[in-house]
Amino acid sequence: MKEKIITYIVLLGLVYGIFNFNTDYIWSLSINGFSYITFVIFIAYLIYSLRKAAKEQQSNK
Repeated sequence: MKEKIITYIVLLGLVYGIFNFNTDYIWSLSINGFSYITFVIFIAYLIYSLRKAAKEQQSNK
């Protein structure tokens, strides 16, 4: 249950970051900083989830 909640929070953060991304100031960290942070968190969580799934698959064999 805890993992589902974390997944939903990460995905909601990613969607929020995408909708608030300002393309007029694409490289501005002061304007788009939160969008960049949520994207990095999403990528880190994706890597963590894939590694965990691979480890679980190896232990089930």
